[in-house]
This record gives sequence, C-alpha cells and structure tokens, in this order.
Amino acid sequence: MIAMAARCFFHFSPKPCLSFTPRCSSSSPPAPGGKGKGKALREDWRERSKPIPPGGVYPAKDKCSRCGLCDTYYIAHVNNACAFLGDGMSRVEDLEPVVHGRGRKDTMDEMYYGVHEQLLYARKMEPVQGAQWTGIVTTIAVEMLKSNMVDAVVCVQSDPDDRFAPRPVLARTPEEVIAARGVKPTLSPNLDTLALVELV
Repeated sequence: MIAMAARCFFHFSPKPCLSFTPRCSSSSPPAPGGKGKGKALREDWRERSKPIPPGGVYPAKDKCSRCGLCDTYYIAHVNNACAFLGDGMSRVEDLEPVVHGRGRKDTMDEMYYGVHEQLLYARKMEPVQGAQWTGIVTTIAVEMLKSNMVDAVVCVQSDPDDRFAPRPVLARTPEEVIAARGVKPTLSPNLDTLALVELV
C-alpha cells in the first residue's frame, strides 16, 4: 500500500544488465473504488514535509508499527499509505488488483500468502557462512546486483551496538548485502529508505 499511495513504482526489466528505476510523482492518487481522500499534494510537498522527530508521537499512535514512512518526508502520504489510519487494511481487496493485476484466489495459499503465481521452496546446497538458514535470499540479492539487474537492494543490517536492533540500509555492493545476512525477527523501519531509493 505504501508504494501505491506514494505512487512510487519500481520497474524491473526482464533483460539482464538493465537496472530498476524508481518512477515517482508528486501527488497521491485517489484510492481505488473511490475510498480515501485522494487529495493532491502541493508540488513542494517534499520540502514542506516534516518527519516525526525522535521521541515524537506518530500519526497512528500506539498502533504504529514504526515502518519508517513518517521518519521521512513521505509522511505527506501517511493518510493514504498507513494501514492503521482511515480505511487502512480494508483497502487491500481494492489495491491487490491494481498492484498485481488480479485479486486473491479463494485458495488456502493465496488467502494466507497473498497474490502469487507460484510458491517455491528452496535452499542452497552450499550455505552462505553466517546466514540464518542457507542464505538464498542474500545470494539472490547479491547476484541481482552483480548482474546489474538492480542498482541497490533495501536490506536490514543489525545495529553495530545491538545485534537485535534492525538498521535498514540501501545496499549498493555485494558486501553490504552480505552484511545484512540472517533473519531479524523484529519490526524494521525499512520505509525510511524511500528517499534514498528515489535518488538511485
């Protein structure tokens, strides 16, 4: 929902050696089905938006998952993007066809995992050293960087002072991706990298 509300879509080319490019506009679209405000933002919304200061109160208050959106100038989109404000998660059924081209099928897998073409289960034969399981996600991200399919990867590294504290980074090298190996079983403010992604 965040990507749709911010109108920030990531385009992946199926051809190797082409990187993704963020395409962003300066206003929020109306929510599908006529729900939500859909109010256009001023052209200078990035300059005028004020992120929530450390220790401040987030718009969703105690329901906030600390996704990171409000820690950036993308807070301007919070009313349309936040799952805990307004229509919130009730918009999922309207948004899935917009994002995926169709809604969920009435199957156990799609009801649980969401819209998908195929579920795959895999593991590496030679695990990445230090990975939680076998490092397959780390390896996919590294290979996409090496083959120039992407310019960067949003990863969650651990804070140097607390290995259980997540630290989202925009990894531009295989080494930065590998530094993020291992599962972090905690909420992470990954969306605070949106402004960085926009610059890539």
